[in-house]
Amino acid sequence: MTGDIMAVSRLRMATDGEGVSTLVTFYDCPLHCKYCVNEYCHRKEDRLPRTPEAAYRPEELIEVLRKDEIYYLMTGGGIVFGGGESLLQAAFIHEVCRQSDFGWKKRIETSLNVPWSCVEILLDDLDEWIIDIKDMNPVIYEEYTGADNENVLTNLLKMRDMVQPERMHIRVPHIKGFNTPDDVEKSVAWLKDTLHVEPEVFSYCHFLHTASEREETSELQIPEFFMKTDEDGCQKGNKPE
Repeated sequence: MTGDIMAVSRLRMATDGEGVSTLVTFYDCPLHCKYCVNEYCHRKEDRLPRTPEAAYRPEELIEVLRKDEIYYLMTGGGIVFGGGESLLQAAFIHEVCRQSDFGWKKRIETSLNVPWSCVEILLDDLDEWIIDIKDMNPVIYEEYTGADNENVLTNLLKMRDMVQPERMHIRVPHIKGFNTPDDVEKSVAWLKDTLHVEPEVFSYCHFLHTASEREETSELQIPEFFMKTDEDGCQKGNKPE
């Protein structure tokens, strides 16, 4: 068994949950989000410079992860699986979790837009589910991602009865040009009422990082609104997506 790994990013601090973590990102995703920061996950020929990239066996990845074990144990950090859509390689992740140290925290970043079988296999493996639901409105969701959100809704409802609310970190973005503050409030209200969680609300910051935009400019340029305040839907310091 091998994992189709896009990159391994070590010594990440307070960006993917508590503590110092190693982010393992995987190729492939069912979504084509307009502001996707990892658009190259769809094309293996677009290599990331200066990052380990390979088809790892679980035991090979464990050896890489073990290099930073002391940081995981001292800070409450550990492994974070991302992508792309990491749940598409759930069987590999399950095996990595099985072989990893009990003291390492295990987190996943996901859209949940996968079949339930990809979620179910990891229910007992993960300490935290970091879920970006985009928007609960199916029309907005499809316009932004190019896919429907039926899997997302189904998986959330099943997880409600199997995963404690404190293990679900659900993120609801304001996506400039796609949803409004009122749309965000509606998504938050549904998640609170249905899942009994307190979602994180934030704003996507769009800058020139997609392939088509890079072709149109010789240098990466950050639009003026990236540095403006919330009235433009994006504050300095918010995460690009």
